[in-house]
Amino acid sequence: MAANVGSMFQYWKKFDLRRLQKELNSVASELAARQEESEQSHKHLIELSREFKRNVPEEIREMVAPLLKSFQVEVVALSKRSKEAEAAFLNVYKQLIEAPDPAPSLEAARNLEEKLLQLQRNEPESRIGKDFFRHCKKQSELLNCEATEQSAETSPASIKASEELQKSSTDSTALKNDNLSQKNEAEKERYMRRR
Repeated sequence: MAANVGSMFQYWKKFDLRRLQKELNSVASELAARQEESEQSHKHLIELSREFKRNVPEEIREMVAPLLKSFQVEVVALSKRSKEAEAAFLNVYKQLIEAPDPAPSLEAARNLEEKLLQLQRNEPESRIGKDFFRHCKKQSELLNCEATEQSAETSPASIKASEELQKSSTDSTALKNDNLSQKNEAEKERYMRRR
């Protein structure tokens, strides 16, 4: 998990959401200005088209009509595509502009995870637990070897090994409890000193 939190933090740090949000604000402002310009330009084209129809003889209008119609269809298609692209941009913009930057939270999670791993590595009880686990595993292996060598009857050696396992388990548990008690006492003393 440390790699995942760390890599996510690095990604979002490089992504720099705040910078992107500023850029998106700038683009949104430009789009709004261009929309007004586009509307004015569209109105002007309509007016020019009307003047053309009024001032040009009928036979020239008929010759140019297919060409003008093609331009009109293309302008309408471009306008429609532009509006759809702007709507898609604004939809993404609205979601991203208010999104909180996850980088600080991911950095805090990464730091906490590193501290936890460090505590787990430095914790003496975990070392005692590992030693105890290794000791139990060795005893278990010894018992298994003896059990396969002997028949179904119980041998004095396996009884002795079993007793040693129980004794070491009890000793290890007592040692672990002692360490916990010492830690608790130390924590209490530190707490009392702070007051």
